[in-house]
Amino acid sequence: MTAHRSVRLTTMAVVLAFAAGATDAFAFLQLLGVFTANMTGNLVLAGLTERSGYSTSIGGILVALVVFVVVLYVAFRAAPNGERRGALIGVLAAAALAQLVVLVICAASPGTKTMPLIMVSIGLSASAMACQTVVAKRLDGESGVTTTYVTGTLTSIMADAADRRQQDLLTRIGVVAALVLGALSGSLLIGVSPSLGAALPVVPAIAGVVLLARLGIASRT
Repeated sequence: MTAHRSVRLTTMAVVLAFAAGATDAFAFLQLLGVFTANMTGNLVLAGLTERSGYSTSIGGILVALVVFVVVLYVAFRAAPNGERRGALIGVLAAAALAQLVVLVICAASPGTKTMPLIMVSIGLSASAMACQTVVAKRLDGESGVTTTYVTGTLTSIMADAADRRQQDLLTRIGVVAALVLGALSGSLLIGVSPSLGAALPVVPAIAGVVLLARLGIASRT
């Protein structure tokens, strides 16, 4: 892998991690307190039956989980290993489109949303995160970097450090920091306007499409 392409892959991973953080911030604060990127978090929330709002949020949690898993499968089939960048650009463009539709729904109904609109928004947001996860996996699946959750990345950092294996520490730390920064930025923008919180994930999603189009090839060989 050339140094130039390595820098672009690192930038891509950081941008997508920021998008995941911003997306989860919006979903958790505006869409029934569920996650649409962090499915581990949703599985934990599904078991916390005594928390406030459980009966309302469990439907959203189930929608997020089911949609995420189904779209993961479909997107992996649509962009199998060895495909050139066109297939992955299409998958990531679908993620950007889903984020854009969530923004339109939020802007069109600034007051209290109906439950069907909330469920549609959760499904679209989970779809976007599933597509993004597929792109990250296909681009650099053996790097130990994940862009929709950081437990795997933190584990890879410590495992390689303990085993004294060479690792791309800058990329891994950058992804963790970007996820937190995305969540923080999303939360602050939601405090100003929910529509701004919905708009934030659209920006890195589109930036990811542009970066991917410039990578040259879309998967490691």
